[in-house]
Amino acid sequence: MTQADWDHYAHISYSPIIRAHYFFTVWRNYRILLSGLDIPKGQLLELGSSTGQTSLRLAKKFQFIPTLVDHSKQALSMAVFTYFQAKINVITHLENVLRLNLYKSFDFVHSHGLLEHFTEKEQIIVFKNHVKHVKVGGWLICWVPTPDLFYKINKMYLVGTGQWIFGYEKPLSLKEFLNLFYKFKLNIVKTRHVPGWLGVAAKKILFD
Repeated sequence: MTQADWDHYAHISYSPIIRAHYFFTVWRNYRILLSGLDIPKGQLLELGSSTGQTSLRLAKKFQFIPTLVDHSKQALSMAVFTYFQAKINVITHLENVLRLNLYKSFDFVHSHGLLEHFTEKEQIIVFKNHVKHVKVGGWLICWVPTPDLFYKINKMYLVGTGQWIFGYEKPLSLKEFLNLFYKFKLNIVKTRHVPGWLGVAAKKILFD
């Protein structure tokens, strides 16, 4: 399978179809997952942010101060321009999430479609880097693809038509996903399964 092309993904994420997808599916799923939860305003961190469209909406809704981390310089440049247009200040870090240490913690840390691009051993490291950046009492929100029928059909179509640009990707079962949260003793507050995706909202209640 070809290597992931995240610069290209950043560009196509600005197409009308993909932007509509972000709004009507990704953002809708975030809203439903977070509905009813106590999410105070504060500092937000997104890992594997690409152009940061979801974090922009979260910043507007919850008055977060956003920080984005990605290893695509192109994606972060596009994010800075988008946030500038929206009149929201954003901090960006061009970093590898496997070696991430920002030396600060955040009230709300999230990722969408990140963990599945790493091997099982790497996933633990990347997830640990999520957790260590969450303040005690803060929120960790993660979304990963799951190998249900919708996911399998969608991937088969993209691979078969030469449109797969995501490189290595291994979807996670609910058990595999929740085990990451249990491993780091996070308090799972809410879960959501939609076609092709799993979302978990958890709180950090213990120090590292």
